[in-house]
Amino acid sequence: MLPRGDGVVTRRPLELRLNHSQEKIVPWAKFEEVPGKKFTDFLEVKSTIEFLTDKIAGSSKNIVDKPIVLTVYSHTCPDLTMIDLPGITRIPIDG
Repeated sequence: MLPRGDGVVTRRPLELRLNHSQEKIVPWAKFEEVPGKKFTDFLEVKSTIEFLTDKIAGSSKNIVDKPIVLTVYSHTCPDLTMIDLPGITRIPIDG
């Protein structure tokens, strides 16, 4: 669901709010910046994160502090809020 790639991929903080549903439901999500839209396709969630990032940070490698707030509702997740901050992740390769 979250964009992946080389270098800096997260260029806006992403506040991911997971909400547990007591009832068995089809997982869905909503963005504060996209009012009135309910996302059930998590590939669309990923592309919307990329779109909202480029909309505010531009298409270069700019980093901004305005967060994207994404709320996910599911019966398979706990109540939990996580924040993905901009930065570079490197995985060392032995060889």
